[in-house]
Amino acid sequence: MEKQQLVQELKTAISSGNLSRAEVMEALSMESTVNQKDKDVIVSRLNLSEVFYYIGGIIVLIGIIVLIAQNWASFSYAMRVFVTFGIGLAFFISAILLSKVNGFSKISTIFFFLSGVLIPYGYFVIFDDKINYQTLDLYNTLIPFLCLVQFGIAQFALKKDIFTLFNTIFGTWFFFGLSNNLISNNASNFNSNFHLYQVMLVGVSYVLVGYYLNNKGRLFGNWLNFWGVSGILGSGFILNVMAAGNFSNNSAPEASIIWVVLYPLMLATAIISSVYLKNSAFLFVGTIALIGYIIRITSQHFSDTLGWPFALIIMGVAVMGLGYLAFHLNKKYIKN
Repeated sequence: MEKQQLVQELKTAISSGNLSRAEVMEALSMESTVNQKDKDVIVSRLNLSEVFYYIGGIIVLIGIIVLIAQNWASFSYAMRVFVTFGIGLAFFISAILLSKVNGFSKISTIFFFLSGVLIPYGYFVIFDDKINYQTLDLYNTLIPFLCLVQFGIAQFALKKDIFTLFNTIFGTWFFFGLSNNLISNNASNFNSNFHLYQVMLVGVSYVLVGYYLNNKGRLFGNWLNFWGVSGILGSGFILNVMAAGNFSNNSAPEASIIWVVLYPLMLATAIISSVYLKNSAFLFVGTIALIGYIIRITSQHFSDTLGWPFALIIMGVAVMGLGYLAFHLNKKYIKN
């Protein structure tokens, strides 16, 4: 009843001219602004506390590393395993327990980070007497696989974004270790450019996972997109240069000639995808790669005919044009 009376009094005040609609709206907007400021203060406090958590975690990690380094020579095998794998596993178990307690979720993330750094090194210490030049690829496959299983189960159970970071690292490490192990056993079946194709394949997987994470509103999606597109276009650029051959001494092409045609299509796909996906990582990396490609084409084909100064002028104008195009696309299609 009191609420209806207040509404009726407000209507009467407006109809009588004692109070204008503009004044009512101004009062409501001021209240909204005050509430938003209070929310911003809370958010900034939360962010500040998280910053201190991360700084503290880094300091703890540095302290552990310094302690281990200073006493490593005097440690026995069992002690070396304990101060690396043992402490890392202790951090991991503690983080799982803390993640179940209200108010300790951020601290548990720091503990998971510490365990993610110490546990892989601990595995190397455990297998130290078995690792040599011949078995390095084998253990570069086994160790990331063990870490991937452990942190993959944790991610499935706890749904924490920190596991996305470590599982990406361990998954990449496992892929390179496994594929390098295959190469070492069948070296004659692989060409010298295989590592570039490895990087390109990892880049494609990063882009796909990044797309999934962005759709789900999870962290590290744009980070994966950036490094994924960088890996794809970076490897493609090197293959494009190799395919073009060394024209200075007329040497034979060192990669398939298809990359002369395929790489410009990859550049166009990256820039068009940035508009379609509204993703600035595609646009930024694609623009930088396109600038590099234009510089390579200009220096290779026009520096001798037009002269190096004119070639530089052409490159400068092209870079400015691409910079404006990237700014226009980002403003019109991505930010909006």
